[in-house]
Amino acid sequence: MEVPLAIYRATCTNDAGRSGATLRRRAADDGPDRLVRVGPNAFVRGTEWDAAGPRRRYVTRVFARLGRRSVAAVGSHVSAAAVHGLPWLHGWPDDVHLTVPKTQYRSGTKGLVLHSRPVQPGDVIGHAGLRFTSVARTVADVALQGDVRTVVVLADAALRQGLRKGDVHRALGGLPHHRGRALAARSIEFADPRSGSPAESLARVVFWELGLPAPVLQQRFDVDGHRHEVDFWFPEQGVIVEVDGRVKYSQERYRNGRTAAQVIVDEKRRHERLSAVPAVRAIVRLEWRDLWDLDALSFRLRAAGLPCRARPVRSARGLTM
Repeated sequence: MEVPLAIYRATCTNDAGRSGATLRRRAADDGPDRLVRVGPNAFVRGTEWDAAGPRRRYVTRVFARLGRRSVAAVGSHVSAAAVHGLPWLHGWPDDVHLTVPKTQYRSGTKGLVLHSRPVQPGDVIGHAGLRFTSVARTVADVALQGDVRTVVVLADAALRQGLRKGDVHRALGGLPHHRGRALAARSIEFADPRSGSPAESLARVVFWELGLPAPVLQQRFDVDGHRHEVDFWFPEQGVIVEVDGRVKYSQERYRNGRTAAQVIVDEKRRHERLSAVPAVRAIVRLEWRDLWDLDALSFRLRAAGLPCRARPVRSARGLTM
């Protein structure tokens, strides 16, 4: 699980330079001792904040806000997802999401989004002295919000980490025929741990929105002694779709000791081998940005021989199997 940056708060005795006025003054300074305010009476070192990535910054904000609430408050929804190390489709927000008892619920709290769905003991885990919803409950909470794209990206990653769909269905709770629960359950069933990245997860939902047939995931092709697994294979149309990102070429952990130039050469050779497979008629390579322009994407996929709807379906309206 993710940990926050070191958080400094004003002490009751105002000792060791920890008075509220001192911390606020350092937060307004641009010097080497600069602090950054991350919540009410909560500050972190500016140098650490500058070096932290978006997720750790957000996790720090979550800890800063949750640490001031009563012990009944639980970090949930996107805030719990961040702490669990799960991906979030739309980038980390500014608001912190907490689930609290109905007696503590208040609307319009700046910087906080409060939820009041009852939390069972098995839905909560402790981490670094605070409480968060479990992975199963976190996925269930997000699923109940009705955004299929977001929940599939989240659920695919959670399933890859070992989550079981049955645990998520139990965490959904409520009435089996409740409208929100029915859509949430269908979204969970659509999730698949074989999607290897958030981009692949999003692509699967986008393909459904475009009316494409269900693809085979991670199809293996053996060509000239080389084994290649492709992201999506549409066997009836003979089309391979790969979802690439720039990280494949820019980040060392994806290059496996190769230079960016070597990765490009290897990808070219891989493309040539796959193109030589008799059943393969076309190979389409997509980037993350391509998945957001459905009109342009449907044109490319139709040109490759895939049947697409004239009008994409908005996934937030529901998912039918």
